[in-house]
Amino acid sequence: MEQLKCSGLNCRPAAGKRNKTWGKGVAALLFSVLIIIFCQFYIGPQLEKLPFIQPIAQFIDERGIKANVYFYTEVEEFSEAHINMDNSMDYPPLGHQ
Repeated sequence: MEQLKCSGLNCRPAAGKRNKTWGKGVAALLFSVLIIIFCQFYIGPQLEKLPFIQPIAQFIDERGIKANVYFYTEVEEFSEAHINMDNSMDYPPLGHQ
């Protein structure tokens, strides 16, 4: 049976049990951070090479648009970028036929 250490309204597992769950929590946190870093530095750049993403990335680079800044704003650059992104998704490049 699990031993609980209670003081007032707070009950928590005894020290041995708490250390095991704390270790699992830290391991899960570190694993999550590693997954985020992997996605940011490997998967993200690989996605940028896809044919339907390249026109969007090139459009943003050519115009010097800071895409993360303009996302929630109603500025001309965002409207133009939004139209281009929609068109790139609706009419993706088909490649050589």
